[in-house]
Amino acid sequence: MDSCDKLVFRMQHLIPRGLSSAAPKITNNLAGTIPGVASFRNQADALSKTYEEVTFPMTYGNVAAKVWGPSNGRPIFALHGWLDNAGTFDTLIPMLPHNLRIVAVDIPGHGMSDHFPRDIMYHFLDCLLAVERISQQLKWEKFSFIGHSLGGCIAMLYAGVFPEKVDKLVNIDIVRVTTTRAETMHLRLRKTVGKLLKYEAAITNGPEKPISYDTAVEKSINGSFGSLDRKACEIMLKRGLRKVNGGYVFSRDRRLHAAPLSFCPKQDQVVLAAKVTADVLIIKFTEGPYFESVEDQVEHIEALKKSSKNVRYVEIEGKHHTHLTHPERVANIISDFFNP
Repeated sequence: MDSCDKLVFRMQHLIPRGLSSAAPKITNNLAGTIPGVASFRNQADALSKTYEEVTFPMTYGNVAAKVWGPSNGRPIFALHGWLDNAGTFDTLIPMLPHNLRIVAVDIPGHGMSDHFPRDIMYHFLDCLLAVERISQQLKWEKFSFIGHSLGGCIAMLYAGVFPEKVDKLVNIDIVRVTTTRAETMHLRLRKTVGKLLKYEAAITNGPEKPISYDTAVEKSINGSFGSLDRKACEIMLKRGLRKVNGGYVFSRDRRLHAAPLSFCPKQDQVVLAAKVTADVLIIKFTEGPYFESVEDQVEHIEALKKSSKNVRYVEIEGKHHTHLTHPERVANIISDFFNP
């Protein structure tokens, strides 16, 4: 990936969104054999788990989630990346220890979760509030995170704001939120406002034009710069597509294509990193995107070590969605991290 492609990828993959919650409602019981994942069956069959489709009622609608593992298992939130959904963990979770209680959330505006009201945009503060609400509904006083890309950004922020509530944090192909620069803030906001108005107008004017399933797969592969393959798309599109007359439309909120209306200065994040007491595992894929300089990443990791007694950074061969396309490369590392 050249520097231009990295810049485009960066712009496309770090747009925040929100979560929220209320009393969870189980809507479905499904076998842990994951539909549409034939290429991974020989890896996961022996380790298959059951999961439940659950919804968390919000004031504006519902947040959907896939809940894996025993009710008395170790509590873990799994948070996906931008424009993805809870399906991003479908091949990985069955390969993890079976004593984990993993709530893989469709962040609002994504997957099977409802969208925010039309005049409310998605940003990181919504995510922090939502995780806190859901944890209270689940009566989780202490828990862990597995976060991919944007989900890892949310998890890192939460662990700094509520350090007493997080015992372990796994970030996949991300270290933290991409930091904002004061000198370009006005340009960023100007562009965001214009894009938001454009998408709001499009939504007001009517539904999206349907596309074929193959077109949806092609768009997903191209949008990930080849990080997703067809089989991975077939997994994600089970929650990411909605069938309509004439074909399919993506279930995610179109407004997520606009840049965020929130800021995360570097120094603020360094201060929060120093407050994280959780054990931290950062897995970086060698062909994944780099959203900031190595020097800035090292500064953040060093800040984590001020309060955390266990900070580990591991590089693994692969692209941005390797946890989905080749879960065996990271499953043992994550499993060992959660073992006593």
